[in-house]
Order: sequence, then structure tokens, then C-alpha cells
Amino acid sequence: MPNRLDTQPVSLEPMIVQIRIRGHLDSQWTDWFEGLAITLEENGDTLLYGPVADQAALHGLLKKVRDLGMPLVSVNQVQINETQQDHSEQGETRMNSIKKVDPKVLLSTLWIVVMINMLKADILSLNIPGAMEEVVKTAASASASILQLMLMGAIMGQLGIAMIILSRVLKYGINRWANIVVGIVTIAYIWGGAASYPHYIFIAMVETLCLLLIIGVAWMWRHVEHGFFNR
Repeated sequence: MPNRLDTQPVSLEPMIVQIRIRGHLDSQWTDWFEGLAITLEENGDTLLYGPVADQAALHGLLKKVRDLGMPLVSVNQVQINETQQDHSEQGETRMNSIKKVDPKVLLSTLWIVVMINMLKADILSLNIPGAMEEVVKTAASASASILQLMLMGAIMGQLGIAMIILSRVLKYGINRWANIVVGIVTIAYIWGGAASYPHYIFIAMVETLCLLLIIGVAWMWRHVEHGFFNR
């Protein structure tokens, strides 16, 4: 594992260091590295940049990186200049922007949109003459009774409502997979019992788009959880 720290004479002045680690550091850990600008780079690395009081403080930072379980790519002491100061400011701005998007809130909000649209589709369908015949056809194609079909609809509806809450309270690992699995199952349910009404098809497409976003956000969600440092 590469690890390079330029040797410098002992000085009373703080050092400016760049610590590069493999993987993106979740926004909740920014307070743990207080005083350092954090930049999430396009190649998947995280760059920590800023002043360190002395060698002991630097070793303390490196111990935090080790405890996170994220591979250390490099450690460099750099000179202060305008370019690096601008880079630090850009990193802080980018990290502040990322803080504004909480995956849990985003996932929960998308589930709210899905459930509102599912309810809207059912309400609109009830006002169409012959809606009951459509339900009978769907039940027949699924080799199920109408009561069984209604029970399945109730279960899927409650599952979607539960995901609104669970997306906010579940821990990272199970939260990701719950959203991915329930999202896929819900898409199958929507199109498996799809009615031929134009409004249903349109709403089903909106629901599917939201569910694909849920699956995508959950799949791309990266978070650091390691032993004692779980939050």
C-alpha cells in the first residue's frame, strides 16, 4: 500500500498535508476530520487537505483513516499557495453540497411519490365503467381469486408505506438491500397486474421511473461502517 510523507525539518509551524484514501468518505464523517477540506474525486478516491499541528497530530489522523478500514493511497506534505487554497475551498463547497442530499431522505421521498401514484391509479380506475370486469380478467390471468388479488394489493401497498419509514430508520446495509429488493418486487407487481387503461399505463411509467431511481440511489449509495465507528 503506497504511503509517502516528505521528510521535513521539525518546525513550530503547522504542516499542510494531503491524505488520499481509496473510496468516497460519507458526509457524516466530515466532523471527524474537523479542520480538513474533503474532496470526493471522480476516480473514487477521497482527498483530505488542510493544516496539521505536528507529527503527532498527523499520526492521529492516519490512525483514524486506518480505523475506518479505508485503504490509504498517499500522504504528502505540500506548500501553501493560492492554487491549493482554491482547491481547499472547492473541496469544502463540494462536500457541503453533498451534505444537503441525504440518501435516506431521498429514498423515503421517492417511496412517498410511488405510493401517492399507486393510490391515484386505483381511485381513477374505480370511476371507469367495466373496472370490475378488468379486475376479473387480471385475477384470471394470474390464476388467483379476486380476494387473493385484493390481499396481494393490500400487502404491496403496506410494504410501500413501510418503506417510507424504513428508508429513514434502517441501518445502511439492510437499508440498501431492502430498497433494491422491494423496488424490484414492486415494479414486477405494477406491470404484472397492469390494466389496459391509458391513465394506468401513464401512472405505471411514473411509478417505474421513481422505483428505478430508488434502486439506482440504493445501489450507488456508499457509506463507511466499520466496527466501533458505526453511527
